[in-house]
Amino acid sequence: MPHMKFRVTSLLRLWLLGVLSVLFFEPFGPAAFAQQPPPPPGAYDAAPYLGQIRNDYVYGDIWERPGLSLRDRSMITVAVTQALNAASELRLHMGRALDNGLTEAEITEIIAQVQWYFSLPAEVDGAAIAAEVFAQRGLPESPAGAASSLSVERPAAAGPAPFPQSPALSPRDRSLITVALSTALYASGTLRVEVERALDNGVTQGELAEAITHVTFYSGFPTGVNAARVTADVLAARGLPLGDGRFPAAPYLEDLIDGLVFGETWTRSPLSARERSLATIAVTLANYQSEQLRTHLERGLDNGLTVQEIAELIAQVTLYSGFPSGLNGSRIFGEVLRERGLEMPK
Repeated sequence: MPHMKFRVTSLLRLWLLGVLSVLFFEPFGPAAFAQQPPPPPGAYDAAPYLGQIRNDYVYGDIWERPGLSLRDRSMITVAVTQALNAASELRLHMGRALDNGLTEAEITEIIAQVQWYFSLPAEVDGAAIAAEVFAQRGLPESPAGAASSLSVERPAAAGPAPFPQSPALSPRDRSLITVALSTALYASGTLRVEVERALDNGVTQGELAEAITHVTFYSGFPTGVNAARVTADVLAARGLPLGDGRFPAAPYLEDLIDGLVFGETWTRSPLSARERSLATIAVTLANYQSEQLRTHLERGLDNGLTVQEIAELIAQVTLYSGFPSGLNGSRIFGEVLRERGLEMPK
């Protein structure tokens, strides 16, 4: 079965990396080969399968793929976890970023850059966490070479200097960060512009593919699928080579979706396919992920959900995610029903 092959390959890679780390990297210290960070105590006690995914796929596979350096992966992970307000993950990944070669000045500039795509509160929160991490390691709170300060007492109206003026991060690095942020935000228009800019700034096609795949594990597979689609359009417009797979701009996504998502997770017994469809429709509706919502509305009908059940689900989720997402879901569901020749719900 394809997903079993994928799983065995992932575990074999994890074992091989462990052997190599002992034979070749351990003598040079932790900076030479960043070990998998231990999860916080009890973090996965209530969701052990999630911990398994973390160990086998996130750190045992994605973080060790050669298409991006550990430094680059830390850089985009710090940016995305800051933007998503994932405080505990951000704290972990700031420490890991220092171990993987990012400087204090570079981390400070990542924090400033995120503000331009999200908000000043995101920067202030990131600055507070960075100050804690730096203090724990005996590092200066405001490193030389960064345009912005990590002081959380800075007035809200005072933002950092425009990021192109600071040399702490290269244009290539900044492009990787903004592609990652646009992927996580599901911001198709912005992503299109940033992919163009990234290619001009020296980011390779392979690095774009790895960045999209990496971010997928922090912002969700719908964001990765959307980013792969948008990026493929940009690459095709430039006449760059693309494969024949479903996600030619990020081909490893196809292995992950066929293996981890549908081959392994969707077939687990504690939840039926029908119940998994209910949950997935709810999430994609709430996150305004239109293309994925359409796919899972179709899949939900195939998995035995009734028209009336889906209609009720849309109403239920709307009360928690807001009427714009509900109206979008209702519109898409209506299109699906008309395409299938089904009656509208009563």
